[in-house]
Amino acid sequence: MTLCCVMVMAILAVSNPKPVVAQDTPVYALVEFMKTNPGQESTYVDLEMNVWKKLHQARVDRGNIVGWYLYRIHYTAANDPYNYVTVTLFNDRSKLEDPWEGIEAAAILTGMDIDKVSEETMQSRELVSSNLMNRLDIVYPEGGPGDFKYLELDYMKVKQGHDGEYLNTERNIWKPIHEQFIKDGSRVGWSLWGRIFPSGFGLDFQFVTVNYFSDYSQIGMANYNDAFVKADLGMSINEISETTNNSRLLVKSELWEVIDKVVAE
Repeated sequence: MTLCCVMVMAILAVSNPKPVVAQDTPVYALVEFMKTNPGQESTYVDLEMNVWKKLHQARVDRGNIVGWYLYRIHYTAANDPYNYVTVTLFNDRSKLEDPWEGIEAAAILTGMDIDKVSEETMQSRELVSSNLMNRLDIVYPEGGPGDFKYLELDYMKVKQGHDGEYLNTERNIWKPIHEQFIKDGSRVGWSLWGRIFPSGFGLDFQFVTVNYFSDYSQIGMANYNDAFVKADLGMSINEISETTNNSRLLVKSELWEVIDKVVAE
């Protein structure tokens, strides 16, 4: 069960690291899916990186948020619903009520026409949908967070009343396997996220897992058979596969690339 949504930690790739788990600090992610309009992709990216990023930096400096990421979705086509994603990270749920509190755009974007910036942004892309996620578990190398370049996400749909079964599968089977992947250097982290809003078992997914990679060459290099043996779970590969498939439906997988970011020091 490789990967999944959204959302997001920072991780450092080190030689033969010892994975550690950090769940003492809550993390919430506002994940916003964007579809650029025809001929407007470069305009949209420029606005995000050179205008809106300044406002996100001010929000980080003020303590409203702890991070903001801009991702490009790989392997999309004209008919796909979105091709970019922004993820805004919070460590205090109360901050979600007014995440722009105290931010004066005119004072930060000096010399810019704020109305024009807003109009150009609206013309460059469509906000397709947004999700609020919370991080349920995480594994990253000893030494703490650092940089990653790519995310591989798996979106999971779980039957009503089977959340506990699915979470046990992730935490008791796949988490140790991902710890082994990190030790072996085939990725630099893994996290598990739950969807807060919108919610309900009639939706396309309720959970997301995320694999973190420092560079493109790490993608697909994991040796699953070797990791199963080293993790020593007391289960055969067939048993692991059957338990996993019975716990959830893998709806889809996506590959995201970090284009820009602002994170708290």
